[in-house]
Amino acid sequence: MLLYSHMEIYLIRHTTPAIESGVCYGASDVDVAAGFDEEVARVKPLLPTQKMDIYTSPLQRCEKLAAALFGSDYIKDDRLKEMNFGDWEMLPWDNISRTALRKWADNVVFEHIPGGESYEELYTRSIGLLEEVIAKGNDAVLVTHGGVIRCILAHVTDTALVDAFDISIDYGRISHLQVENGEVKVIFSNL
Repeated sequence: MLLYSHMEIYLIRHTTPAIESGVCYGASDVDVAAGFDEEVARVKPLLPTQKMDIYTSPLQRCEKLAAALFGSDYIKDDRLKEMNFGDWEMLPWDNISRTALRKWADNVVFEHIPGGESYEELYTRSIGLLEEVIAKGNDAVLVTHGGVIRCILAHVTDTALVDAFDISIDYGRISHLQVENGEVKVIFSNL
Protein backbone atom coordinates (compact mmCIF):
# COMPACT_ATOMS: atom_id res chain seq x y z
CA MET A 1 0.00 0.00 0.00
CA LEU A 2 1.49 3.33 -1.06
CA LEU A 3 1.28 6.00 1.62
CA TYR A 4 1.99 9.01 -0.56
CA SER A 5 -0.06 10.72 -3.21
CA HIS A 6 2.22 13.52 -4.41
CA MET A 7 5.90 14.34 -4.09
CA GLU A 8 8.65 16.25 -5.88
CA ILE A 9 12.17 14.97 -6.55
CA TYR A 10 14.97 17.19 -7.81
CA LEU A 11 18.11 15.68 -9.35
CA ILE A 12 21.07 18.08 -9.33
CA ARG A 13 24.30 17.32 -11.14
CA HIS A 14 27.46 18.58 -9.46
CA THR A 15 29.09 21.75 -10.76
CA THR A 16 32.11 21.82 -13.05
CA PRO A 17 34.91 19.59 -11.71
CA ALA A 18 38.53 20.71 -11.41
CA ILE A 19 39.96 18.28 -13.94
CA GLU A 20 41.38 18.51 -17.42
CA SER A 21 39.14 17.60 -20.32
CA GLY A 22 39.68 14.11 -21.68
CA VAL A 23 40.39 12.39 -18.33
CA CYS A 24 38.30 9.47 -17.06
CA TYR A 25 37.25 10.36 -13.50
CA GLY A 26 33.96 8.61 -12.58
CA ALA A 27 34.28 7.49 -8.94
CA SER A 28 37.47 9.50 -8.30
CA ASP A 29 37.06 12.22 -5.68
CA VAL A 30 37.69 15.22 -7.92
CA ASP A 31 37.25 18.71 -6.41
CA VAL A 32 35.11 21.55 -7.81
CA ALA A 33 36.46 24.09 -10.29
CA ALA A 34 37.26 27.71 -9.50
CA GLY A 35 33.86 28.99 -10.73
CA PHE A 36 32.01 27.00 -8.05
CA ASP A 37 30.49 30.00 -6.22
CA GLU A 38 29.07 31.44 -9.45
CA GLU A 39 27.55 28.08 -10.39
CA VAL A 40 25.98 27.73 -6.93
CA ALA A 41 24.53 31.23 -7.25
CA ARG A 42 22.90 30.19 -10.54
CA VAL A 43 21.42 26.95 -9.11
CA LYS A 44 20.14 28.19 -5.74
CA PRO A 45 17.25 30.40 -6.93
CA LEU A 46 15.92 27.55 -9.12
CA LEU A 47 15.20 25.33 -6.11
CA PRO A 48 11.91 25.29 -4.23
CA THR A 49 11.79 26.47 -0.64
CA GLN A 50 9.72 23.67 0.93
CA LYS A 51 11.34 21.23 3.36
CA MET A 52 12.94 18.35 1.50
CA ASP A 53 15.08 15.33 2.29
CA ILE A 54 18.56 15.98 0.89
CA TYR A 55 20.76 13.13 -0.34
CA THR A 56 24.22 13.53 -1.81
CA SER A 57 27.02 11.50 -3.27
CA PRO A 58 29.89 11.55 -0.76
CA LEU A 59 32.32 12.63 -3.48
CA GLN A 60 33.42 16.20 -2.74
CA ARG A 61 32.17 17.69 -6.00
CA CYS A 62 28.64 16.73 -4.89
CA GLU A 63 28.96 17.13 -1.13
CA LYS A 64 30.33 20.68 -1.50
CA LEU A 65 27.32 21.57 -3.66
CA ALA A 66 24.88 20.01 -1.17
CA ALA A 67 26.51 21.97 1.67
CA ALA A 68 26.46 25.24 -0.30
CA LEU A 69 22.78 24.81 -1.17
CA PHE A 70 21.37 23.21 1.99
CA GLY A 71 23.86 23.60 4.84
CA SER A 72 24.78 20.46 6.77
CA ASP A 73 21.34 18.84 6.72
CA TYR A 74 21.93 16.07 4.17
CA ILE A 75 22.47 12.33 3.96
CA LYS A 76 25.51 10.92 2.16
CA ASP A 77 24.76 7.79 0.14
CA ASP A 78 27.37 5.79 -1.79
CA ARG A 79 24.72 4.71 -4.29
CA LEU A 80 24.76 8.28 -5.63
CA LYS A 81 28.44 8.02 -6.66
CA GLU A 82 29.34 8.17 -10.32
CA MET A 83 30.14 4.97 -12.20
CA ASN A 84 33.34 3.31 -11.04
CA PHE A 85 35.71 3.17 -14.01
CA GLY A 86 38.14 1.00 -12.03
CA ASP A 87 41.57 0.71 -13.65
CA TRP A 88 40.70 3.56 -16.02
CA GLU A 89 40.11 6.15 -13.26
CA MET A 90 42.20 9.30 -13.69
CA LEU A 91 43.71 8.12 -16.99
CA PRO A 92 43.39 10.20 -20.12
CA TRP A 93 40.88 8.42 -22.37
CA ASP A 94 43.57 8.41 -25.08
CA ASN A 95 45.83 6.29 -22.82
CA ILE A 96 43.25 3.53 -22.37
CA SER A 97 43.72 0.51 -24.64
CA ARG A 98 41.65 0.86 -27.83
CA THR A 99 40.86 -2.86 -27.56
CA ALA A 100 39.53 -2.48 -24.00
CA LEU A 101 37.50 0.60 -24.96
CA ARG A 102 36.05 -1.20 -27.99
CA LYS A 103 35.12 -4.24 -25.86
CA TRP A 104 33.32 -1.95 -23.41
CA ALA A 105 31.63 0.14 -26.13
CA ASP A 106 30.35 -2.99 -27.88
CA ASN A 107 28.45 -4.03 -24.75
CA VAL A 108 28.30 -0.78 -22.79
CA VAL A 109 25.41 -1.79 -20.53
CA PHE A 110 26.72 -5.13 -19.26
CA GLU A 111 30.51 -5.06 -19.76
CA HIS A 112 32.49 -4.63 -16.54
CA ILE A 113 35.29 -2.11 -16.77
CA PRO A 114 38.47 -3.76 -15.43
CA GLY A 115 38.46 -3.20 -11.65
CA GLY A 116 35.22 -1.22 -11.89
CA GLU A 117 31.55 -1.78 -12.56
CA SER A 118 29.11 -2.12 -15.43
CA TYR A 119 26.52 0.45 -16.44
CA GLU A 120 23.85 -2.05 -15.39
CA GLU A 121 25.28 -2.05 -11.84
CA LEU A 122 25.21 1.76 -11.77
CA TYR A 123 21.58 1.60 -12.93
CA THR A 124 20.62 -0.99 -10.29
CA ARG A 125 22.03 1.00 -7.38
CA SER A 126 20.63 4.31 -8.69
CA ILE A 127 17.11 2.93 -9.10
CA GLY A 128 17.32 1.17 -5.73
CA LEU A 129 17.92 4.51 -4.04
CA LEU A 130 15.19 6.23 -6.10
CA GLU A 131 12.67 3.58 -5.03
CA GLU A 132 13.63 4.04 -1.36
CA VAL A 133 13.23 7.82 -1.65
CA ILE A 134 9.81 7.41 -3.28
CA ALA A 135 8.73 4.90 -0.62
CA LYS A 136 9.44 7.51 2.10
CA GLY A 137 7.06 9.91 0.37
CA ASN A 138 8.95 13.11 1.27
CA ASP A 139 9.95 15.72 -1.28
CA ALA A 140 13.65 15.14 -1.99
CA VAL A 141 16.78 16.41 -3.65
CA LEU A 142 19.52 14.10 -4.95
CA VAL A 143 22.86 15.85 -5.50
CA THR A 144 24.70 13.46 -7.76
CA HIS A 145 26.48 12.76 -11.05
CA GLY A 146 25.57 12.62 -14.71
CA GLY A 147 25.60 8.82 -14.89
CA VAL A 148 23.19 8.42 -11.97
CA ILE A 149 20.84 11.08 -13.36
CA ARG A 150 20.88 9.45 -16.81
CA CYS A 151 19.99 6.09 -15.24
CA ILE A 152 17.09 7.60 -13.30
CA LEU A 153 15.76 9.54 -16.29
CA ALA A 154 16.06 6.44 -18.51
CA HIS A 155 14.10 4.46 -15.91
CA VAL A 156 11.35 7.06 -15.57
CA THR A 157 10.97 7.59 -19.33
CA ASP A 158 11.30 3.88 -20.29
CA THR A 159 14.40 4.70 -22.34
CA ALA A 160 16.62 1.72 -23.12
CA LEU A 161 19.71 1.88 -20.94
CA VAL A 162 21.98 1.73 -23.98
CA ASP A 163 20.32 4.96 -25.18
CA ALA A 164 20.72 6.75 -21.83
CA PHE A 165 24.14 8.04 -22.92
CA ASP A 166 22.27 10.33 -25.33
CA ILE A 167 20.60 12.16 -22.40
CA SER A 168 22.46 15.44 -21.94
CA ILE A 169 22.98 16.60 -18.34
CA ASP A 170 25.17 19.69 -17.98
CA TYR A 171 27.15 20.52 -14.85
CA GLY A 172 25.10 22.26 -12.16
CA ARG A 173 21.79 21.47 -13.87
CA ILE A 174 18.51 20.32 -12.36
CA SER A 175 16.03 17.68 -13.45
CA HIS A 176 12.62 17.72 -11.76
CA LEU A 177 10.53 14.59 -11.23
CA GLN A 178 7.02 14.45 -9.90
CA VAL A 179 5.45 11.41 -8.26
CA GLU A 180 1.67 11.30 -8.40
CA ASN A 181 -0.07 8.26 -6.86
CA GLY A 182 3.00 6.12 -7.51
CA GLU A 183 3.53 7.25 -11.10
CA VAL A 184 6.81 9.10 -11.75
CA LYS A 185 7.12 11.60 -14.56
CA VAL A 186 9.73 14.11 -15.69
CA ILE A 187 8.57 17.71 -15.34
CA PHE A 188 11.74 19.17 -16.83
CA SER A 189 15.33 18.20 -17.29
CA ASN A 190 18.53 20.19 -17.48
CA LEU A 191 17.20 23.55 -16.25
